[in-house]
Amino acid sequence: MISGFRTCKYSNCKMSFDKTDANRSHAIIFDGRFMPRYLDFTRQNGQVWIFGAHESPLTYGAGGNWWYRNTEYTFNWTMTYDRDNTDIFLPYGEILKRKHEERRDFKSLALNRNKTLLMITSHCKTHSKRQEYVDQLKRYIDVDILGRCGKKWDCGIHFTHDENCFQILNTTYKFYLAFENALCHQYITEKFYDNFNYDLIMLTRGGSKRETKTLFPKGTYLATEDFKSIKDLGTYLKNLSVDEYAEMLKRKSQFYSPGYLHVYKRALCDICERMNFKDRYSKTIKNIQEWAFGSQPCLKPQDVTDV
Repeated sequence: MISGFRTCKYSNCKMSFDKTDANRSHAIIFDGRFMPRYLDFTRQNGQVWIFGAHESPLTYGAGGNWWYRNTEYTFNWTMTYDRDNTDIFLPYGEILKRKHEERRDFKSLALNRNKTLLMITSHCKTHSKRQEYVDQLKRYIDVDILGRCGKKWDCGIHFTHDENCFQILNTTYKFYLAFENALCHQYITEKFYDNFNYDLIMLTRGGSKRETKTLFPKGTYLATEDFKSIKDLGTYLKNLSVDEYAEMLKRKSQFYSPGYLHVYKRALCDICERMNFKDRYSKTIKNIQEWAFGSQPCLKPQDVTDV
């Protein structure tokens, strides 16, 4: 992971991944899901502790008992994807407007797609009931699933986005199911951002109610919540014309995802600026559990019927 500050406004920071540097570091970023049960260093006076987490709040206690004994860990800042509830904003990505319009034959692209829906996933049992939703959607339209929850898929390395593997999104399918494992506020992951630039449309299921409308340009994606039922979604997809789909591709082509490195560098610059003005940004989070769950950020799925 690139960790330089060279391009930042304040570039006098250095980052180390060597745990033996903890005693003399001015700030430490902890992975909020996997806090060590016991610290093997002494916290220095004025040392800033940053609670960093990239997964949903539902995973924060995955690392063991520390979460329930959180008085031992007093954090100063947080770094997550939730802009409304974090100090250092680190989303999975962002969508930007292109400076110049792309001129391509989008109808030909649409005509070349001979399959409709694809999902690639390795976690089948999720809080969002992702698999259950897809199983019900299959009643109305075909869905191909690659990975542990469907057809075996050995391409690439786990947790690594291999462009060669994902070229299938440029050639075969109309929609990619960017379905999250949890329905939490602003929790839209790499499933959406990493695949946005391919020649297909994202079908997303994530975030809190109506949130995608504030995050993504209108007409460049589909969201399951915009349909009254799973049946309505399946019917819409089945009846979508070539011209309608081509128009969606055309609208989407006006935007692009610059990639995770873009937002990661910005978050690092934010940290460095804060460290240069620690007094200005001084704060203490007394109860990390209250910070994480006080706003009730995660919802139980309401769109999957019990069978």
